[in-house]
Amino acid sequence: MAKAQTQTGSKALRAAFLDGKRAKDEADALNVIDPDPNLPRDGINPGMWEGAPFDSMPPDCPVKVVGRDSDGNVYCISTTGNLRMIDRWDMPALADLFAPRINTLMWAWPGWGKKDVWDAEQEKMVSKKIVNRVERDKCMMAIINEAARKPDFDPHTQHRGRGGWEDSHGRFVWHSGGWLWLVDGKKLEQARPAQHDGFLYTKQAATIEPWAEPVTQEESPARRILEDLQTWNWQRPYLDPVLVLGWIGTALMGGALKARPIIFATGGAGVGKSRLQEVVRSALAGAVTQSVNTTAAGIYQRAKTDSLPFMIDELESKPGSTRAESVIELARVAYTGGDISRGGQDHEATTFTARNSFFFSAIIPPPMGAQDKTRMAMLNLSQLDRPGKSSRDLVLKPETDGRMILRQIMDGWKEFNDVLMPDLATILGEQGMSARAIDTFGTLLAAARLLVGDAVLEKVGLPMTDANQLGEMIAAATAADRTENLDHWHKCIDTLFQSQIDAWRDGVKPTIGGVCELLRNGEWNAKGARERLELVSLGCFDRGKETNAGPLLAVPASAPQLHRIFGDTDFHKGGWYTALKQAPKGIVLPAKKVKINGSTTHCLLIDLDAFEKHVGGGL
Repeated sequence: MAKAQTQTGSKALRAAFLDGKRAKDEADALNVIDPDPNLPRDGINPGMWEGAPFDSMPPDCPVKVVGRDSDGNVYCISTTGNLRMIDRWDMPALADLFAPRINTLMWAWPGWGKKDVWDAEQEKMVSKKIVNRVERDKCMMAIINEAARKPDFDPHTQHRGRGGWEDSHGRFVWHSGGWLWLVDGKKLEQARPAQHDGFLYTKQAATIEPWAEPVTQEESPARRILEDLQTWNWQRPYLDPVLVLGWIGTALMGGALKARPIIFATGGAGVGKSRLQEVVRSALAGAVTQSVNTTAAGIYQRAKTDSLPFMIDELESKPGSTRAESVIELARVAYTGGDISRGGQDHEATTFTARNSFFFSAIIPPPMGAQDKTRMAMLNLSQLDRPGKSSRDLVLKPETDGRMILRQIMDGWKEFNDVLMPDLATILGEQGMSARAIDTFGTLLAAARLLVGDAVLEKVGLPMTDANQLGEMIAAATAADRTENLDHWHKCIDTLFQSQIDAWRDGVKPTIGGVCELLRNGEWNAKGARERLELVSLGCFDRGKETNAGPLLAVPASAPQLHRIFGDTDFHKGGWYTALKQAPKGIVLPAKKVKINGSTTHCLLIDLDAFEKHVGGGL
């Protein structure tokens, strides 16, 4: 592998200078002069601006009215750039909106009073009219009036927090809290958070900002990080460290991605899971939230409208607890950016849209369904050669690594979307990998490819110059994970086959699958198999009963014995019949009338030969 580097020399100095200049501009912006409310502004006396007091907003008003929702709640951007929902029109709420420019509030909607002052010409105290308060109701009417002129605003769908986003022109937008960032060509541009392209970005607590200068793959800290990741004892050393590096990239892409892959690292004590989290967290320092023993509610209350990533260590399977399962459910929803609604104490639902990437680690993962596993890359770690210590000293540079990687993503976003992702989708699709698997593994590989380049990945062990070999290698490496993620119809048949028949034969209770295997192999005919299968309300037919079909298993839509078999599964209350209908054509044949235990009922017919061919033979 090429020697790991980082940006140095004049480019690094120029980037540091631009950082310093931006920090000074930020400080200067907070020190805006707010003149005495009694004085005219641009020749306009207090409260005398055109449209006063509520036909329009004051000129150059530091508070921007966003609109109101369907319930009449008014939303504004405060002087400091923060989003505020106003549900009380008292002075604390108005002062919060206008601070630190309270004088502007008093100048726009002045409440008048009198004050005794010394008049030098008359040499006596005289009463003078001054602004000494705010006409709160007039201010309230002006803001509500302005909100009514705006389109309705939905903060759950139109408000974007910190992290990565994509605008309608396909450009990558980074919201760092205090600034919005775009790359135009190779030029980094910044603007204050505002309404942009139909979405509202508002000022929030600061997260990382992109590196001020372009970063090449040769300069990228991603190369050093990949070298560090290779020191762990991975089950797939040519692939797993690349997937972790890819996750670092996709974690910063956040809400801009169509799908946000999940990483789950597993392994016993001493394999380095916590140290791995430390390395990844360092690369994303300032942009990632790391937790141990957290809950789904704690995560989405922390995330709010952000698309920043989360890392959860020790997400263990614990008896009697559903905490881990609820966290994984949240990650599954965030994979494609779904909405979560929760009821509140005031009987009002709170809606949360999750667009965050998740990195989990545990000794034993909690129970997961196929809908969870298909969205994640499971990475297995073995014991290190030297427990508790890597084979090389790791170099962590949290102050610059994430910022440089972010700049690479911003500069390479078009290439990522237009070249790298389509290329890998084609390569993996030709190997028969599903769209979900491509969204998971293809996205991670494309991100790693963007950060370090093909030559580095070749040296890790991926044949990047041979598309067919690369596809075969990825498909083979992920085959075991993907075959665990059975479709519902397949799981239904497996559940059925593994169920016992309550009748003894040769000292054991046969299983439904065992009887079907004897029928398929010709050791039993349909008559012999039917004697056993009718005990659980199933029927069967010999090979040739249906044209071009093998032996058939007949499954009715309802039967007491089947309700017992599927009672504690996802297929209870007749759900098995719906699941079987989802099987590929030729495996489950259309329903026909079948006599079982003297009663005629409609049954779906499972072609046992076709099912065996679909799953493949075993040892």
